[in-house]
Amino acid sequence: MKNSPAKLSKDSSKERYRRARLGAAAIEFACVLPFLVLFLMGSVEVGRGVMVKHVLEEAARAGCRVAVFESSTAADVNSIVGTAMDAANLSGSNYTVTIDPPNPQGLEAFQPVTVSIEMNFADVSWIPTTFLKGKSVGGVCVMPAEGDGVSDPTKKAPTGKKNKKDDKDDKDDKDDKDDKDGKDDKDKKGKKDDKDGKDDKDDKDKKDDKKGKK
Repeated sequence: MKNSPAKLSKDSSKERYRRARLGAAAIEFACVLPFLVLFLMGSVEVGRGVMVKHVLEEAARAGCRVAVFESSTAADVNSIVGTAMDAANLSGSNYTVTIDPPNPQGLEAFQPVTVSIEMNFADVSWIPTTFLKGKSVGGVCVMPAEGDGVSDPTKKAPTGKKNKKDDKDDKDDKDDKDDKDGKDDKDKKGKKDDKDGKDDKDDKDKKDDKKGKK
């Protein structure tokens, strides 16, 4: 028969099984969804934190490059750090710049200079903070000073022109020394030639005397 009771019973059981599987899948998805959302939010939050940390390290490195220069000031360091923060669209955030030593003027040569930047992560987070709530993010850079050891800040630090002049003087002194060495070598060579000529003359005179005696 076309619509036998056995066939109807088989079709109805398949339909009930399909509906049961759909209900089970919905329950499984509902159980997994909170963990999936937390994972995605955590990934976005941690990724944003790593990005901001990289920006702060680059800004600290830019400020440290200025701090190690001769005659640089804390205002110069803050200015270049502000420029770097503006480029990263973080100028509206509250951040703290720390310079060690506080006044970079008159640094000794190769003296370590540290520039650090720190800010609250909640000020730059893209989503309501969950994992990094109350945490701070920062960047640090340490470089050796490039000064010539000016201990008195009131004294004018040497400039590049003076250094070039010193290099020129050193070069002139080296050339003078080379000329003097060449002159000494020439004098020694002349004396040696005179001595050789005198010895040849004495040998010739002795030979002539010997020949005359014969």
